[in-house]
Amino acid sequence: MTGGNADCTFNYERNGDLVLSGDWDADGKDTLAVRRGSTYYIKNMLAIGIADSSFIYGHAEDRTFAGDWSGDGHDALAVRRGSTFYVKKYHC
Repeated sequence: MTGGNADCTFNYERNGDLVLSGDWDADGKDTLAVRRGSTYYIKNMLAIGIADSSFIYGHAEDRTFAGDWSGDGHDALAVRRGSTFYVKKYHC
């Protein structure tokens, strides 16, 4: 990584959204997702536009984590509520 101008810029989230990154469609490239309350909006390319998928998962106050929990190249979500983790193998 070097300094300089960004290779890609676009608007996708709102103030207050939690931004996550992951390989949501298992194509080998990380893209962005945002959590707004308990609703998640997934983008499968770094471009402006509507979400490729959206779904409700967990509670708005949960802490959210992304990772390849099953080892299949497909990132998914986990949320932590108190000391309990809720892991979702596939996001939708």
